Amino acid sequence: MDSKAEQFYPTYTFKAEHRDVVLLEFEEAQKIANGQTKVYGQVTNVLLAVITIMIPLFFNQDNQVNQTFSFVKENDLVFSIIIFLFGALLLRYFVDLQKQITINGKKVVTLRIMLGLDYGHIHLTLPNWRVEGATNPFAIKYFNGWFNFQSMPFWVLIIGVNAVWWLTMSEKSNISFQINNLFIINIWLLGHFVITLSYLYIFRTNLNDTHETNFLNFGKILASMIRFKLVNNFESIIYRAKLAVVEMSRLNVNFDTLKPILINIEDKGYYSHKGVSPKAFLRGVISQIKILKKKYNLIESGGSTITMQLARTLFIPSNQNKYVRKFFEIWISLWLHKQFSKDDILNLYIVSVRYDYGIMGISKAINYFFGEVSDKKLSPEESFILVERLSNVTGTYKKERVNFLIDKSISNLDKNKIHYIYEKLIQEGKIKK
Repeated sequence: MDSKAEQFYPTYTFKAEHRDVVLLEFEEAQKIANGQTKVYGQVTNVLLAVITIMIPLFFNQDNQVNQTFSFVKENDLVFSIIIFLFGALLLRYFVDLQKQITINGKKVVTLRIMLGLDYGHIHLTLPNWRVEGATNPFAIKYFNGWFNFQSMPFWVLIIGVNAVWWLTMSEKSNISFQINNLFIINIWLLGHFVITLSYLYIFRTNLNDTHETNFLNFGKILASMIRFKLVNNFESIIYRAKLAVVEMSRLNVNFDTLKPILINIEDKGYYSHKGVSPKAFLRGVISQIKILKKKYNLIESGGSTITMQLARTLFIPSNQNKYVRKFFEIWISLWLHKQFSKDDILNLYIVSVRYDYGIMGISKAINYFFGEVSDKKLSPEESFILVERLSNVTGTYKKERVNFLIDKSISNLDKNKIHYIYEKLIQEGKIKK
């Protein structure tokens, strides 16, 4: 998303007489967050100490110790499964504790904003993802990376449980079984694989944020591997876009006439596809070839659906390889389709996309082209102009293109009125001819 685009943030306000209450709430939230963080660290240290003590016991030559562990050796599979399940429950406990810490951290940052507290220049030395330095509640995430302090319990458990499996089942390391005379699977190695994969799934999946999914996370990993940039904080972007939708409702802006025109011109199969349309993609490819473009009377397009355009607008910074960008547009669109209804995606699109150079979102577009935003009810002709603007790459007015799009739209539009509005906008210097 264009960093210069106007965004809509919630206004944190309270009555002056309630400031003391908010301040007490802020102090209490800070205490809880700090206390939970200490508990998290202490339990992690205890767990690390227990595992550090247990593992050497397996190698101890003392007779009494050997007798104790001989029982374990005799029931190695049962013991290993119990340890695995206990570790999984313990990992889930750490995940829940981390989520509580994060929620309290978000609360602290929100209350700090309400109170107007600011660290000033010292903020430069405090990382934004920590509660101490955050200026945005969404900067405090459930998951901050695999090699962060919060991930320490995961590594302790996964190494510890794998070590227990290795020590208890080492005598069975040569036992294998065959599937359909094709695959030979070693039970010992299979155990390590199951433990690792299960713990990875438990830890990462349960630390997903509101709209995060494993599919999206895999896409992010893939993007980082090939050094393709995506926005850092999806949740914050989604939240701001949702606020923009709410803002339009608050201002009593009616853009119902825009939706059918938008769908007819930009994505006729919008309600039938799952975020990506192979047909539209093929049409976009054909429109890039001059001979075929003329033959089939097509206007040049990238073959992107409305969902793909929203994905590009919100989550993919510009000036990157267009082919790789298209791949991630598709990837994120499939995720968006699963997360939001068609109507929600349409609303998010309308309040977020670029309508002209430097004009992001319908609020700024209405204000720029037609004046006052509050209580605005767009006419079909005004809606058409906004749709034409958002799909116009050059930003210039071409009568042939406008007529083509009018004919393409199934809405009853007054062609003369549309051209009159265009001429007026040209005279005002808002559109170039």
